[in-house]
Amino acid sequence: MAFENLTNIPITKIDTLVEVIGKGNGSQEADQVMVSSTLELSADIDSERDALLILPLASEAQHKPIVRYSDEHVKDGAVFAFDPIERSVYDQELIERLEALADGTSKKEQKAVATQLERCANGISAAVVRVKPGQRALRLFYEISAPRVDEKAFEFQVMGPLPSFVIAAGGSISLLSVLPRATTVVSAVGLQDPVNPGSEIAGKAEADLGGRHAIGWFWQNDPLFKVRYSY
Repeated sequence: MAFENLTNIPITKIDTLVEVIGKGNGSQEADQVMVSSTLELSADIDSERDALLILPLASEAQHKPIVRYSDEHVKDGAVFAFDPIERSVYDQELIERLEALADGTSKKEQKAVATQLERCANGISAAVVRVKPGQRALRLFYEISAPRVDEKAFEFQVMGPLPSFVIAAGGSISLLSVLPRATTVVSAVGLQDPVNPGSEIAGKAEADLGGRHAIGWFWQNDPLFKVRYSY
């Protein structure tokens, strides 16, 4: 069993929908964030066999390449980060088996992970996706948390696209974020350089739709989107 970073996959466009699921009235420790991205690939991830990808399981994991699983044996342990959110039974079982890899990778543990990855890939999962040779339309669906950062204020970040992908020349990215009811935007920025507050991108639009606040961006490169809101 081995995990390898997926890098430099060219895409022509990516459309992302971010829905924040409120978990209380502001006294909770975190809300749940559901991220759904539709990408148009301009090349194969693997031209010969299926690629089994483990999607971000924590907000911080968005800053690293997606991990691809293979059945090659590896002796060293593997460490994954996880946000404490509600998940499906299959996804939660996968996390528990991935957590066990931090202490080593016995044959029993490797088989348990492989079995659960297949179960997730064959069902509806926010943790695993299978990509076939020749596939050009790819949908990534994963879940992270929006932790409380101040009194009744919460914040989440979404990379667009994830570091494994590169937007080709002439390509574009769109992102639409929908906040819970009875919340107010504190700040919403798209940063061309994630560590430079002065690199904010233009093209932001906001509106109240169906009792919820929506924020959208349209851009050509790879920004970090950061939204803070309060109850």
